[in-house]
Amino acid sequence: MAAIDMLSSEQIFYGCSPPAGFLTDYSAPVRRPTKLSTRGYSAPSLSVLKPVQLSLKSSAPRSCIRLSTEKKQKRVVFADDRGYALEHVKVMTEPSHVPPYWALMIVASPPLERKPSLVDTWDVRFPQPASDYLEFRRRITENYVALENVIVKHNEGAVDGTVKVKNLDFAKEVLIRASSDGWSTHEDTYCAFVESGPLNTSGVSTYDTFGFRLQLPIHSRKLDFCVCFRCKDKEYWDNRNGENFTIEKSSVRKTPAISCARINYGNSWSGSVVGHTPYW
Repeated sequence: MAAIDMLSSEQIFYGCSPPAGFLTDYSAPVRRPTKLSTRGYSAPSLSVLKPVQLSLKSSAPRSCIRLSTEKKQKRVVFADDRGYALEHVKVMTEPSHVPPYWALMIVASPPLERKPSLVDTWDVRFPQPASDYLEFRRRITENYVALENVIVKHNEGAVDGTVKVKNLDFAKEVLIRASSDGWSTHEDTYCAFVESGPLNTSGVSTYDTFGFRLQLPIHSRKLDFCVCFRCKDKEYWDNRNGENFTIEKSSVRKTPAISCARINYGNSWSGSVVGHTPYW
């Protein structure tokens, strides 16, 4: 077997049969060992070794990189098929090749019967004090306190405002006294310091600004309030010369606005229709 392997390796190396005399002559008889029989040792047997012809299969060289020219088929898999929840759902009322149309001609058609609704709004029944600058400065100088302005925030159900007081001393407090039942009862709300005013020649601010917030009453349609300034054991009031500041609720009839409707023109559309109807 070793001789056969050597023969095949040499045949690959030289490309032909090995030279004569390189290997032992295989045509000569080979003496095989004697076999033991029941009668004793038998005579040695001679046999002729037949030459073995080897054939090598040649194959084309193989590349380590496989190039695939086959195209894989693409598949579309939806999230709900896999058991996942859809992130966004759109409902289309027209085919994909039809643009959406919004009709303006419906405005010219006879309107449907629309009942106006009542909407409650809070209105300020006094002019903003800071709008008259000279009068506003006079009240600060003479009365030491003056309401500056107010803003009604309907979505928050509150009233925000600012007050300016003369800087008589560092220790001071400002409060808003309000009533929603015609002054049968009242409630005091303390203001918070916002900022100081400009400095005078002595390096002290002339006035200070305070801010406040009042909640609009739920079971009343009127809110009255005034401003109180306390400093050095004295009180100074701004009550609009005895009339007080009033915010009142009023009901306004609001008619719903006219909305456009979508008209389905079918599965086909032409340039003439697009020219008369806006495309969004």
